[in-house]
Amino acid sequence: MEDIIRLYKDRIRIFLIIYFFSEEFHDSTNLNLVRVLYTETRIQKIDFLLRNPDYFALELLNLLPTKKHDRNQIKNVIIDIFKNREPEIRRLEMEKFFFGAYEDIDDVIAFLESYGFIVFKSKRNIELNVIDKQYYVTKYAKEKTDKVLSEMDSLKWYIDRCKQIKQYLGDYTGTQLKNMQYEEETYRNTSYKEFIADVQEKVKTIFKREFGENL
Repeated sequence: MEDIIRLYKDRIRIFLIIYFFSEEFHDSTNLNLVRVLYTETRIQKIDFLLRNPDYFALELLNLLPTKKHDRNQIKNVIIDIFKNREPEIRRLEMEKFFFGAYEDIDDVIAFLESYGFIVFKSKRNIELNVIDKQYYVTKYAKEKTDKVLSEMDSLKWYIDRCKQIKQYLGDYTGTQLKNMQYEEETYRNTSYKEFIADVQEKVKTIFKREFGENL
């Protein structure tokens, strides 16, 4: 049963990432494709932030020196994350791979494609490695999703968090997000195929220094 629930969550989470972080796409030769997200790296790095709310909180704190976002707004987002115990309740561990947090999503993508929700395209280089991955949202999926998102309370947390990640980190490419995550010592020093440890205590320390309050 737990495996089935996990599979369901993976499919929902990955599709919502593609849906919310894709950009509008127009092709007069294929009107069925309405949005597109480029690169698997971006999916993986956003997925890590969804699955590790404490790391999302840390990235928000790292944005404070840029002064691009309202301090009080960031403060309130982080307070809500810890008040709702998201780092424990919402945490879904990811392993460290060659290029950071990674989990194979091929089966999820195949499922979404089989149900007509996305169209996946890619190319191969001269070494026959898959490159230039592109994830297209279909018109059918957009119509279904627009209707479902307003009706299913069970998806509210995922929807709200995707919107928050997009608000604060949506302009970053997958490579930029990867580099940002690698700046954190705990993340960087995790060995290959080990689960990446949490950074709750670090977030609490920085929050106390920045705002003079305890989480």
